Amino acid sequence: MTWLGTLVQALEASGVDLSRLGLAWARVAPTVAIVPAFGLRALPSAARSVMGLALAAVIFPAVGPAVIDGTASWPLLALEQVLRGLPIALAAAVPLWAATMAGGVADALRNANDTVNLPTIEGPATPLGVPLSLLACAIFLATGGPARVVLALASPSVAAHPLLAASSDLVAGITLAIAIGGPLLAAAVVVEVAGALVARAASPAQMHLLLAPLRALALLAVMAVVLERVSAVLAIAVERAPG
Repeated sequence: MTWLGTLVQALEASGVDLSRLGLAWARVAPTVAIVPAFGLRALPSAARSVMGLALAAVIFPAVGPAVIDGTASWPLLALEQVLRGLPIALAAAVPLWAATMAGGVADALRNANDTVNLPTIEGPATPLGVPLSLLACAIFLATGGPARVVLALASPSVAAHPLLAASSDLVAGITLAIAIGGPLLAAAVVVEVAGALVARAASPAQMHLLLAPLRALALLAVMAVVLERVSAVLAIAVERAPG
């Protein structure tokens, strides 16, 4: 008998149902895969799999025998658990993504087109998107985000309508990003109007060369002023997710 068979027998002798543990791992997998605070590409796939297994070991008693006693095969049951876990993963990840998007809005308004590739952020991010994303991840971890995720995944009523819940989470993320970027958009309009009035009053054509960096500095100043409120909004959104 191989060591794997010995391990399986030992787990089953200890009362650990490997079928339920596998289904719990399938429910946890979307969270480990898409929530930036869990590392994304910063951790190798094997490490994230082990992390998912550790979380699954916490919630697998919630995957009751009634789920497994159905007529469907195990892969279909695992797919069902993935769909049930997906809305929880989106609810936890959306505020973190929204923070990155808000930073991208600020950089787009000041015409900063540089991008940064970090393993903890999916895809290229802008210079302001990186610190806001890291701030949101720090808030998530510091306020007990992993514990809230585990409680939500272990809930008996987890995602009765997963597709509807996922759509609601995505809409909530867009709303949050607009709420965070709203002050910056309003400030950009004011700065653009002021710049146009100054350029019109000053006849030299070279005036726009001076106004461009001034607009960028003005938007950075607005970002510094509203950063505390942005952080507060992010903290509220992160603490409420995925509840």
